[in-house]
Amino acid sequence: MLTSDANQDTSVTTPCLASCQTISIYPAVAATNAAAITAKEPPIKKSQRNLHDLLLEIFDVLLSCLLIAPCVIAYWRGTWELVGVVLFPKNAPLSALCSFLIGGIGHLSFTLFQRLLTDNIHPDKHRLTFYVISRCYTYAFGIVCVNMWRGTWVLCDWLTSADSLIIICVVTLVALLFLFATRTVRNLGAAPYSIIMDHKSDYFQSLRQPGLYLMDALFSIFVIGTLVVVAWRGLWGVMDLTLYPHDRAKSARCSLMMGCVTVTLTYVLHPIVRWMCDHIDGVCKLIICDIYYLAEFFGAVNTWRGIWNLLDVYIYPDNLILSYCVTHIIPFLVLTALKCSNSILVRGVYIDADGEGSASINIPINYIKLHFQRERNKRLKVMSLHKPNFLIHKNEKEAQCTLNEKKPKNENKIHSDLDASRQLV
Repeated sequence: MLTSDANQDTSVTTPCLASCQTISIYPAVAATNAAAITAKEPPIKKSQRNLHDLLLEIFDVLLSCLLIAPCVIAYWRGTWELVGVVLFPKNAPLSALCSFLIGGIGHLSFTLFQRLLTDNIHPDKHRLTFYVISRCYTYAFGIVCVNMWRGTWVLCDWLTSADSLIIICVVTLVALLFLFATRTVRNLGAAPYSIIMDHKSDYFQSLRQPGLYLMDALFSIFVIGTLVVVAWRGLWGVMDLTLYPHDRAKSARCSLMMGCVTVTLTYVLHPIVRWMCDHIDGVCKLIICDIYYLAEFFGAVNTWRGIWNLLDVYIYPDNLILSYCVTHIIPFLVLTALKCSNSILVRGVYIDADGEGSASINIPINYIKLHFQRERNKRLKVMSLHKPNFLIHKNEKEAQCTLNEKKPKNENKIHSDLDASRQLV
């Protein structure tokens, strides 16, 4: 799926006392002393902080892979299949066309009216109203996203043969070439490579959207989005035809295993790729980023295919309607309770190797780490209300002590000058 990670409060900010400048009589003194204290931080504490951040990142990865990604996949599976049951189940082309129209018009509507929702629904004024409307927005937008993907996928199966390995490979290769040409390979990634938090400040915004102009929205939704769906459908179809095609359960387990191995390798290699992006630029950086994006694509598709097919095999296989409803409702409620229901949405477009240095290859997974960072910032804000005055008084006392220490020396110098003058006289 298309995923987005910008405009989200996932960046780790550096705590400082800059916010105290409005309440401090001598803000420069407080900021200087705060910088001096930070500069004199022992290396042991810095290493402990780095270890602490590393552990939080590991916990975020485990949370994404073991809980959030399976919930996102289960939601998509349940919603996808329910739409197939409700929307012209006996006429696949008509059902696909209706899904495509629902997805396209819905995507365009949510994109064009996002500013209206942002300006009129304020979380600080009517918190309960905002919570209800925002979750209904996510639920409706999730159905729109699933319909867009389902319509494109089924239409592609209808227009091209889903049983011919050669045709599938050719169509997939063409889609990938267009994505390379438009520098949008990055959009092939999906969960477990992203956690989109339900942050109230930018809840209704299409993250990393090129703009609210009609042509930009149309190009992002109908061109880039369609190419991504075709690429996913192609790799998924290749796995269906080559990986134990007559044993669905075994095929799903093998696919899930390959997905887990690929996801693990990409996470392990992520620091190395970030380091490389910090030290290179230009075409070489773009090539390395695209190779890494393709690895994410392979891991995501196999993970989705494995979990999706295992749900088909083991979750109420004798009562498909119940199976679809369970995987549609329960995962959405779990994600809503975890405040990351936006992870099910497809919003925005990425540009390959966009950003300075390692920022172009970031994986937007910050859940536990973000929680700890927010708590730390709250404590710093409370401390900042009292710390500047303490620093000012401390500086005044130190200055007074310095003057007192220098005073006898000056007096001794004066007395010695007087004695010398008397001797001369």
